[in-house]
Amino acid sequence: MSYCVNCGVELQKSEPRCPLCGTEVLNPNELHEEKPIRPYPAHVEHLDKTVDRRYIASFISLLLLIPLFTTMLANILVSKQLTWSYLVIGGELVAFTVFLLPMIARMPKVLYMVIDTVAVCILLLLIRILTQSKWDWLLLLGLPITVLTALMCWFFSLMASPKCRIPVLIRFSFALTCVGLLVVAIEFFIGLYKQAIAWPTWSLYVLFPCLVLSSSLLILNRRARVKEEIRKRFYF
Repeated sequence: MSYCVNCGVELQKSEPRCPLCGTEVLNPNELHEEKPIRPYPAHVEHLDKTVDRRYIASFISLLLLIPLFTTMLANILVSKQLTWSYLVIGGELVAFTVFLLPMIARMPKVLYMVIDTVAVCILLLLIRILTQSKWDWLLLLGLPITVLTALMCWFFSLMASPKCRIPVLIRFSFALTCVGLLVVAIEFFIGLYKQAIAWPTWSLYVLFPCLVLSSSLLILNRRARVKEEIRKRFYF
């Protein structure tokens, strides 16, 4: 019986090297056999540890059809027509486009944003049809805020892309500024919907801190030592 001189593992007669550390086995007292019996099979099957995200997303998409058709059938049996099940249709459409579609199909980011925006707009339209309300809140409030939010998310995705060469502090500065301006735009569209457009009030409580933090990040960006420390900590 031989033992590895490096790690001390007990070795079988058929092993020319240590299976743990790979050290060559040299034992002059051990009888050499021409065809020694291996202690384990020659073929080692390697399990594929990678997960097929496309298959999982497709499977989840099929599972989403169960509550969809169930609610539609229940709605038709009870109300004799589709009414409240519109909310389930729109909700599942948004969930599919936001979470599952990126795993099933590979498309440019801007196309993902367009599809997600259209899905949210369809959900808002279904809500308007279900509630039988006026078009004002949809055209003056729902759709503009949805489009602006989608544009901001697309801008954030560009800033977070590995191909973006803008310093990380400037990226965060742009992001904070965009958040502040988005809140101001939301207040503007709320005033437009209420037909009472005025100077921004409550949105300034969000805009001013965002601008102060954004300016602070721009000042920190001029300090090379601080930039290097942040780059190390955030792995940029």
